[in-house]
Amino acid sequence: MNLKSFRVKMFKSIIDSGDIQVSPLVVIVGKNESGKTSILKALHKLNPAVAEPYSMANEWPRGHRDSRSSEHVPCWAEFTLTNQEQATLGTADPNAQHLTCVRVGRTYGGQLKFEADVPISDAAAQVLTPLLPKFVYMDEYQVFKGTAYLNQVKQRKDQGNLNPEDKALLTILSLAALDLNQLTASAGQQDKTERQYDLSDGSATITRKLAAHWNQLAYEVRLEADGDQFFTFVKSEDDKALIKLEERSRGFQWFFSFDAKLMHETNGELKNCVILLDEPGLHLHASAQRDLLARLEEYASGNTMIYSTHLPFMINLQEPDRIRVISETPDGAMVSENLTDSSPEAKLTLQAALGMTGRFGMPVGDRNLTVEGAHDYWYLTALSDLFARSGKSHLPEDVVITACGGAPEVTYLSTFMVGQGLPVTALYDSDGEGRTAKDKFVKSWLTRYKRTRADALVVGELIGLTDEAAIEDLFPEAFYLEAVLAIYARQLPVSAADGLSLQPGGLLSKRVERALASHNIPFNKGSVAKALCAKIRAMKDAKELPAETQTRAEALLKALTTSIQKVSAPDVAGVEVKQTTAWPVPIASSPTRA
Repeated sequence: MNLKSFRVKMFKSIIDSGDIQVSPLVVIVGKNESGKTSILKALHKLNPAVAEPYSMANEWPRGHRDSRSSEHVPCWAEFTLTNQEQATLGTADPNAQHLTCVRVGRTYGGQLKFEADVPISDAAAQVLTPLLPKFVYMDEYQVFKGTAYLNQVKQRKDQGNLNPEDKALLTILSLAALDLNQLTASAGQQDKTERQYDLSDGSATITRKLAAHWNQLAYEVRLEADGDQFFTFVKSEDDKALIKLEERSRGFQWFFSFDAKLMHETNGELKNCVILLDEPGLHLHASAQRDLLARLEEYASGNTMIYSTHLPFMINLQEPDRIRVISETPDGAMVSENLTDSSPEAKLTLQAALGMTGRFGMPVGDRNLTVEGAHDYWYLTALSDLFARSGKSHLPEDVVITACGGAPEVTYLSTFMVGQGLPVTALYDSDGEGRTAKDKFVKSWLTRYKRTRADALVVGELIGLTDEAAIEDLFPEAFYLEAVLAIYARQLPVSAADGLSLQPGGLLSKRVERALASHNIPFNKGSVAKALCAKIRAMKDAKELPAETQTRAEALLKALTTSIQKVSAPDVAGVEVKQTTAWPVPIASSPTRA
């Protein structure tokens, strides 16, 4: 069973979260105390790997006592069934054999409930219950530092008063197949041999379990005890030193504790789980947070991963369809996929996620054009100015062009502008990377939100080329090569003095790059772009351009102008456009045109 969506009602600060769509990896973004933890805990208690019931006394929203009911379901979740699960269900109940989805909830009183398009019989419920994925929850504070006093842990366990570190220690002991009572009892024995054998065997056991599943970050664990004091030594492939866990970085402790917890609560399966992480990486530095993002991809493989954050570096804006934003409303916290509806605090988090990798602020205006690179900006501005001097169609004077540093960056910068309610036209190269990034932007925003003031275009389609095309393909091969040879003539061997032989197919710039590479010459297309743009700026009329370039450039500029005007129009999608003062957005270093 795969989690498709869920909805939280009447749980702590959540009156009604709204439907929250789920993909294999989802991030819930919001400020502190916005309700992120409540969302995750409500979902976690639906089917926790370790029993943790709902508490109406502590979790029913304050101020709504008159509507309290033990029959209320605080979280309904919708799951899709695999073909095998459908067949198994159909065997138990023929009326349910065609079900593809089922809704599952648990009341405050602890009763599990099922709903579907047809009534769920007791027989069907008995089949569905063990198929439910286990929910594993972890916050920043469930970290085992590595050292503990066994007798104190035993006392707190006997009193039912375990703290998070105690629970983490018991997880370690469980994975090592060691018994707390036995370790405590053997602390005072004169003969330490058996105890040392047990600890050594336990060390090998937990090492084997962890190493079997985490090949990219395998651990070696050594457990030791001196009387009542227990120690954990750990090393990883990245660091061969075997030192105490508490002397490792906070980030290492978090990774180790989570890996152990996940192994323990899933009985080593590590599959078909719903993993819920509350503010992971809170105490990691920025680069470590980026590493954690990559690690979450591994955790999500074969599972569903939902994590919350207010940290900019914990948001991957190249995957906008993963982002859910939580905002406080007069009716309680609500979750939305639409950034335009999010709170100012959430928008600031997303803005920082975009900007913290940058070098300086760039202006963003009421008419925006995002392009892949600085060369696109140079060519577009030079050609547009030339066409303006020639009395031909050109880009609007007030358009702000931002070079983003690649096709994926065009998508996430354009996504950010959409989230701010700004109009934007995104221009991509029509190569594989460009089309993939464009399709992601269209799928995540343009088709999902009809009121979005944005457009996505590819160069090739605008200039009439069916093959791969970039801005350099505005120029005929001979014209472009003339500029290339003017720069690289001295580096070329005598045999190539008359020109470069380009292989057919692909972007013109890539073909030139391959030709120069055959002579062991690295290609800097920026140098060629500067030379060509200087030549264009020296022209008095567009007629001085090659006829092919005139036709293609005019088509490109007209199409871009039409798109920019369309998304900026006051009546686009019924949205009233309010003039705003350009404000700085820190992004990757790139030129702009105001």
